[in-house]
Amino acid sequence: TTMATANFAGSTMNAFRRAQCYKVISSLKRRQHANCKWFLKPVSDPKIVKDYKEKISHPMDLSTLSSKLDRHQYETLAHFVLDLRRIFSNCLQYNTDYGDDFRSAAVECFGCAEDLLNFFVAKHESPTVVYPNLLYCWEKCINAIDSLLKVKNADDGHQTAWYFLQPVTFFCSGSYPEGYLERVNKPIDLGTITQKLMLGCYNSVGAFVADCRTVVKNCKAYYADRDDGELFVKRAERLEESMEIHLGELVMFDRSPDGNEAKQKAKSKCMAIDKPSKSFLEDIMRDLRATTYTDRVAKITESGTQYFEMPVDTTLVPDYLQIVENPMNLEAIDRKIENGSYKTPEDFEYDVNLIFKNCERYNQSNGNTHMISIGKHTAKAFRKLFSSKMKTLERGNFVARAPLLPTASNRDSAGGKKKRPLSPGPEERQAKRASTTDSSKSSIKTASRTASKAASAGRAASKSVGKIGSKKASSVKKAAPEPKPTQSEPHVAVPMHVAIASIKERYPGRRGLKELENWESDCVRFLKQLTKHPWITADRPKYIFHVPVEFMFPEIKDSYSEKIEKPMDLTTAESKLLQGASYETVEEFVNDISLIFTNAISFNQTGHDIGEPTSCAYYEVSTHLLKYSRWLSLEVLQTHLIDSPSSPVVEKGSASSWKMTIQNREMARKEMENIVFNENIEKRYDPREKFTWTEQECDKLLKSLRHTSDHKHMSYFIQELFPADYYAYIKKPMAWEKCKKKFDDGQYDTLGDIVEDLRLIFSNALKYNAKVRELSDVSRSAYSSAIHMSRKLEAAIDKMLLSVADRIGREKIDLITSQREMEAMRREEEEQMKLQWEKEHPSKVEIKTTIKVIHPRGSRRQKPTDFEFPFYDEEDDREDSQDDTLRHAKSLFEKQIKARAAMKEISLAVGIHVYRKLDQRAAARAWAYRMAYTAFVERKRKEEKLKAFKKNSREESSCKQTNMCVSTALNDTNRKQIKICLQKKSVSKRKLLTSL
Repeated sequence: TTMATANFAGSTMNAFRRAQCYKVISSLKRRQHANCKWFLKPVSDPKIVKDYKEKISHPMDLSTLSSKLDRHQYETLAHFVLDLRRIFSNCLQYNTDYGDDFRSAAVECFGCAEDLLNFFVAKHESPTVVYPNLLYCWEKCINAIDSLLKVKNADDGHQTAWYFLQPVTFFCSGSYPEGYLERVNKPIDLGTITQKLMLGCYNSVGAFVADCRTVVKNCKAYYADRDDGELFVKRAERLEESMEIHLGELVMFDRSPDGNEAKQKAKSKCMAIDKPSKSFLEDIMRDLRATTYTDRVAKITESGTQYFEMPVDTTLVPDYLQIVENPMNLEAIDRKIENGSYKTPEDFEYDVNLIFKNCERYNQSNGNTHMISIGKHTAKAFRKLFSSKMKTLERGNFVARAPLLPTASNRDSAGGKKKRPLSPGPEERQAKRASTTDSSKSSIKTASRTASKAASAGRAASKSVGKIGSKKASSVKKAAPEPKPTQSEPHVAVPMHVAIASIKERYPGRRGLKELENWESDCVRFLKQLTKHPWITADRPKYIFHVPVEFMFPEIKDSYSEKIEKPMDLTTAESKLLQGASYETVEEFVNDISLIFTNAISFNQTGHDIGEPTSCAYYEVSTHLLKYSRWLSLEVLQTHLIDSPSSPVVEKGSASSWKMTIQNREMARKEMENIVFNENIEKRYDPREKFTWTEQECDKLLKSLRHTSDHKHMSYFIQELFPADYYAYIKKPMAWEKCKKKFDDGQYDTLGDIVEDLRLIFSNALKYNAKVRELSDVSRSAYSSAIHMSRKLEAAIDKMLLSVADRIGREKIDLITSQREMEAMRREEEEQMKLQWEKEHPSKVEIKTTIKVIHPRGSRRQKPTDFEFPFYDEEDDREDSQDDTLRHAKSLFEKQIKARAAMKEISLAVGIHVYRKLDQRAAARAWAYRMAYTAFVERKRKEEKLKAFKKNSREESSCKQTNMCVSTALNDTNRKQIKICLQKKSVSKRKLLTSL
């Protein structure tokens, strides 16, 4: 590479040369589509990747080439050309079998790439040479090398050139053999010769021929007088015979007149690319503007090119030109088409792709994922469109379409103006528009249908909306011009981020966060935390409360204004707060926030009463969010609360307004405690599974007391190390490790149980150390630590109460909403069944009677449907209805087959689940039995040991009593008096005489 690029340091890469390189790559991919598929990505086949890396020192592919070009890693044009050539030279160096298809594909792609380089690069740089030129007869040189690969050994039939295709170090574990460099001055091989040939390192045919002959000379020079070199010398001689034939022909051609003529042709050779017609390019632009983008999450469809029509306003986005080197837009492309500036299709393709590359480059640095997704989607659609159009043009089948008249539906593409988002047609908008004379039921249905669409629109569009007051997010939104609502189109819904930007423009004097007062900063913090709620989060809002109705729901604007006197939304409240002079107290701002959900409740009240699904959902959601905003405001803004016992207190539920008082906060806390502390803890069946959400809350509560900064204070309450007289004052001692153990063992049933034990830790400490803290330094320290940790515990409990109470309410509403949706789906299926029945049985059939089944008392009745199937007299029309009967029977049979297959899958899944649970239960029982048996054996051992000990102690005590019984009895002060009675033994006279 150094040798090939040494003389081309002046070919520094610039914007124009980089653009020409892009054109070479894109044109090569399209013209050699079948062959280029092998060179698009790096070699990753595990079977050959290790061998490939050993043989190829500089791997390269088209994707890596494009990536390096995107990252501006090429200093000169020559480096790019060498990497492009290296893609195909690597293929020839690695695939050395004669007749290999990869070799022919690489040679064909290499030739096409050279022609494209001459057309797009060399022609514009002439007469300056900016990259190494190839030998004029490089193809004949490749054919000569191929002829050498064709030679095989006479003894074994293997390739003769095998040991000459790679460097000697490849066959000798990465190093030269001993004494090789002393005998060989210039090590070289056929693979290296191929690389040098295709990289443009040879200036003449003689240099190429000399290197080929050097390969054989090196082998003879090293192995000539070696005992193990006879085999290599013979193969070198056989290869030399074939080499001299083909290389001799190459030298003769170089010296012949044909060779001189070939040299002249190679210098003037340049491929021809026809100029695309104006109608052809306009047809592509027309189809490109018809591209739509649908968000996967929100399911909203918008134009894929609406943000790329006009130039980016650099006054609104001052850093755009610092990131984007060459701006481009569709309006500029239209002008260039009109002026005939595009000489080749590649020039047009590059400009269109440049639009989407600029979009991705700028918005990726700012994190605008919505614009990046639109850009990538539209770029992919353009590549497919351009490829298909070029194939049609090359086949000669392209027919220019007649230009469309500039009507309302195509005026944007005809005039090249900025397109607006897709919207319903006039008839559809008129059908959906809520009229003031309509009944309440139809008005609610229209509103709900529009609301559901707008809700999904907000979820897609809000991806590009940044944080409140963020300058970075503002720049992202302004990077691409956005369509805004106008007076001429009052009934067109716009994306939510466009509506938010339009509302903020109404309040130009908005202040920064550092310029706000303390209470205003706290209000902004409260609003940010409220907008993080899963239902109204800015990333993917499920329900829309961010903008006025006139932007997102234009069809219900009239009916909404009749019912709601003072509309309000989150963006308007935030803008009024940042502008200043609109709110004087915290309570005024909180009242406006509550007004948002109160308005939604009032408007959807009628729809909720009649059971309309979307109105019911918004009604229930607004009710919960109103209650949640009261809890959140009293918690976040508690520093601004006042003590007013005479003011009204909201005990529970969703109040339309509330006073910011301490009494209301205490009542809100009691309400949350009643909800949360009675919530059962959902326990895991397997300890190896993840925590349930209730267990996660308990775990967070426990971990909140073990922060590193609180280690000094918490050291008194971790283990059960209590003073000797502690149990005399405390009936139920408690420590953190005991709570943790009870939690791990699943002994807590509700969230209130664990909170009670944690509070007991510090209340016990305060009770025990209250009287003696003045006498002992340890008691004083433990008392202050208990106060500190109890405050921290209550703060963690407040946080848990807010999140858990909100989640419990959300889950209840989500469950009700899902049940309602399932019921709506069931009713829809019944309607479809009814319509299908009426379609299969037209009204010409005379209805005789209706089936009415009377169930006996006590029998199980089936739930009735919303309609009854009529009974028809088919005796007169039996022949005409036979086909319908067979068709109906066939459909029923197919449904039964599908139902059986589904039931089989469900049964299998249930069986597997039950089997796993039984297996787990059996394992648990076996473990419990082992533990019980171990405990039983241990208990028996201890009992036997205790019995032996008692027996030994009794034996020892008996011995001591035998020896010391008299002295012990005499020393006893409480002993009774000892009476000694002396009795004279009487001897009978008879015995006395006998003895005498």
